[in-house]
Amino acid sequence: MASLLKRAACAAAVIVLAGLAEAQNTSNQVDIGAFRLDALPAQKLSPGRCGLFLWSRTERPVFIMFATEAPAEAVVRIGGRNRQLARKVTSGERVLGHFENQTFANGQYSLEVDLTYDVTRPIQDGAIIKHGVMRTIDKKGFATVVPIGGMIGCQKKT
Repeated sequence: MASLLKRAACAAAVIVLAGLAEAQNTSNQVDIGAFRLDALPAQKLSPGRCGLFLWSRTERPVFIMFATEAPAEAVVRIGGRNRQLARKVTSGERVLGHFENQTFANGQYSLEVDLTYDVTRPIQDGAIIKHGVMRTIDKKGFATVVPIGGMIGCQKKT
């Protein structure tokens, strides 16, 4: 678990060093159009599982999404509450149970995630996100796009 946390800290540093994008960010929130994503607390992985950890690429990165491959769902925090979003659509390359293009949704919220994995910098038990965007479309059809970064981290079986 310590190695997973160490990799998450390294990924956060990579996001900061890779360049910061300007987006509306109020300390622990990121505006994604019709709603704001609140910062998630630390997440735990079960042994033998891989998780997708995504941060906003804003002036101050915020941990905004955690997704698991089984069950195929994501956790985001909106309005001070954790929201479970099922993975509805996938396409592109599959890496450790996660895809380059994924849509997570429930009856109220829908988030599209498009990722490019960094194959030039492989890490043990995971993968670094080279580029990424999170997109949502509001009820009027307007899309909001937020740059994201992060990693896939896997917990070894015990």
